[in-house]
Amino acid sequence: MASQRLELVAPSGRRVSVALPSDRPVSSVAAGVRFAGGSYGTGFQIGPRGYHEFACTYVAPAASRDRFLMHGREVVVAEANDQRSSVATLIGSYHELMTVYAGPAPGRDRVAALFASLEITDRVGGMVVRPRAATLMDTMTEQIAVVVRGRGTMSIPGPRQALALVPKHAGARTRYGEVWKAAVPGAEGRYSFILGCPAGLAEVHLTDPGGLDWLAEIDVAWHD
Repeated sequence: MASQRLELVAPSGRRVSVALPSDRPVSSVAAGVRFAGGSYGTGFQIGPRGYHEFACTYVAPAASRDRFLMHGREVVVAEANDQRSSVATLIGSYHELMTVYAGPAPGRDRVAALFASLEITDRVGGMVVRPRAATLMDTMTEQIAVVVRGRGTMSIPGPRQALALVPKHAGARTRYGEVWKAAVPGAEGRYSFILGCPAGLAEVHLTDPGGLDWLAEIDVAWHD
């Protein structure tokens, strides 16, 4: 089966390559990262240009409350119509960096201080986001999500998280590694597949029940 290859950049800056069958196109790529230090933690989502507008239109309808510039980049703050949540998004050249707040929109100073605590480099392959050294925070988790039209969604965790997801028993062999079937917590009768490769892992949710042959051709690898 012919394959396509994605060369991605994770939020930490590490490179991730994904080889998968070319019979269906990749419709979207997004990422998530969480930082923590002491008793404080905060998470972000990274998506392509238009990510903020899509979320505020289709995910949680919201209206803009503020816009301002930080180091030449626009930051947009929006509040959900029900005021139960708000989002703040930094607009990069290729990607957008979003964080979610509970309740009404926070003040500009609070949002500006949060984004000022980060070192952000936006590249075609992905946005790199790291906490500044003075914050004493560290990257706790990161992941990349790849959606393939008509096939399913792949969630690729960072190597640190991946180790905890590998089952103790042997899985079924695939072209590049092995695969395990796992029940989805809180969703009776639904399953995901844990795909283990020599240098990476992915949790795959199939939209096509007959897509096991497609899944067996996937390879995921993290590179230093």
